[in-house]
Amino acid sequence: MKKLASLLLAMALVASLAACGGKTTEETPDDANASQTTEPGSDASGSGYTGGEYRLMASSHIAVEELGSIYMDDFCDRVEEKTGGKITFDRFYASQIANQAESAEGLKTGTVDIAINDWPSMSSINGYSKGDLLALSYLFKNYDHVRAFFASDDYSQMCDELIDQVGIRCLATGTAGFRQVGTQDAPITSYEDFAGLRIRCPDIAIYVNTFQALGCATTIVANSEVYTALQTGIVDSVENPIAGIWNTSWYEQLDYINETNHIFCDIGLFINEDKFQSLDAEAQAVLVECAQEAAEANIDLAESSNEEYIAKCEEAGLVYNTFDTAPVVEIMKNAVWPAYYEAVDGGEELVARVLALAE
Repeated sequence: MKKLASLLLAMALVASLAACGGKTTEETPDDANASQTTEPGSDASGSGYTGGEYRLMASSHIAVEELGSIYMDDFCDRVEEKTGGKITFDRFYASQIANQAESAEGLKTGTVDIAINDWPSMSSINGYSKGDLLALSYLFKNYDHVRAFFASDDYSQMCDELIDQVGIRCLATGTAGFRQVGTQDAPITSYEDFAGLRIRCPDIAIYVNTFQALGCATTIVANSEVYTALQTGIVDSVENPIAGIWNTSWYEQLDYINETNHIFCDIGLFINEDKFQSLDAEAQAVLVECAQEAAEANIDLAESSNEEYIAKCEEAGLVYNTFDTAPVVEIMKNAVWPAYYEAVDGGEELVARVLALAE
């Protein structure tokens, strides 16, 4: 965390970041890190909000154009509007202050206020093993199934457990879409074509385990370094939602997008629990409300824009390839799901309840 600590110190000394497109506002060392500067109970803004004034840090490890950062911006914009500018955010993108793993750790230690991340990182980095549920391959059938889960008691229980066990609150969960596999040179025509693929994976154990079960040679590469890894031959394939493959320009180093839909890619909007509890009740309520609104809008956008991103990739010369994924599904159920059952008390019953939501 040395890199993160030094960057946070630097943040407190600068007035703004031009690289964030003007989204940060002026700051002094005294009002950094979400200090409260006005007493709750007054509404000078005319917004109806009478809570305190706070400045918070919001971090995204992905590019500003990607769905996760759009989701974070939508949340921040909604909060600033509903509070009449009394709650504001310093926004950072593309791992400016923390990559995905550092972000998950920083949310736990409190060096990061708010960040987009995912539930599997809460498992891989912070030890909340149930979080891998969201990346259990072929668990979710479609977006309606996902919406049903986020409205379920099991999801609410996960949010409560994350607070109690890790000290992180999930304000709401959205998505970047269902993940696909991009390849160079040749398409995937059957499950056998996965064998030997040098595929990039994020630093999340369940992602690595998923592709190792298919015989791939997995390599962990940070989001910001994937383009170069493809360009130099360190990897010859990637897996990501198609919107992510396009917005990162990874498609420029690929020839095929292979429709696998292997993992639902969740995007949680997380906040350090101590930071959340330092806010007054009205401010807390606004954050929760705006996060939920932004999450619902994000899921709608991910669903509606999928065909658009397919068309963009095809126009750029890539082939959008489909194949029979049924054997892949069986491999996942037999090789990956049992490990989840073993790691999570009641995991098999939990998976059965989630599957039932699609019926």
